[in-house]
Amino acid sequence: MTFNEVLVRTIASQICTNQGDEFGLVEAFVHVCNFLHDNPDRLSSRAKATAPSIPFTSSGLQLLAKTYFTAYRKSDLPVIPSTVPDDIVSVVMMEAFGYSQRDVDRIKIEHQLAMSAENCVGALLERYLDSVLRPYGWHWCCGSFVKAVDFIRHDQGMNWLTLQIKNRDNSENSSSSAIRNGTPIQKWFRSFSRTGATNWSKLPPLMHGYNLSEQGFTDYVRAYLLKERQRTQQAP
Repeated sequence: MTFNEVLVRTIASQICTNQGDEFGLVEAFVHVCNFLHDNPDRLSSRAKATAPSIPFTSSGLQLLAKTYFTAYRKSDLPVIPSTVPDDIVSVVMMEAFGYSQRDVDRIKIEHQLAMSAENCVGALLERYLDSVLRPYGWHWCCGSFVKAVDFIRHDQGMNWLTLQIKNRDNSENSSSSAIRNGTPIQKWFRSFSRTGATNWSKLPPLMHGYNLSEQGFTDYVRAYLLKERQRTQQAP
């Protein structure tokens, strides 16, 4: 079936709000759908279960576009967890490490906040990379419906270039990593779990030449979270 670029762009334009830099995602969504048309095996099983006809019909494309833009609009500002810590953890910490009840109560809250913050880092990393790479023709596979690929673009020969991004070296299991076997997908992770060192000096060839750095990521995160805090505080 021929890829219907006009239909894809029309549906994306209808769902796009044209606010901020969201309008630039219309072109990205078109390329993501084109990539899935050329590589249907890259569509996630969850997306297939929701709309098996993606990305070939109007209804399937609408579902995919809603997923794409909703994911982009979702705030990656950490929130206070709603889960209640297990009381036995306090007992273990007091008996094994000698903490007082007051210390344990404080640590449990701080641990929850730290976990919430840690869970946002991967998404923030993809947002940072999108902010840098998008002007150079890279397209973010936002919405978690493309398997093992986070950024795509065409080379001069109109072949697909693909990147998979992870925040840490231990953030995937063997079955997940096996998805890349036999493919040209280039993977990169930002940090080492055992040392805390960053990995910007080992960017894959496809990510060279864009001045990507830990300082750039840090600056982006500070600016993004400040903007999100201000936005949520102003919301009715």
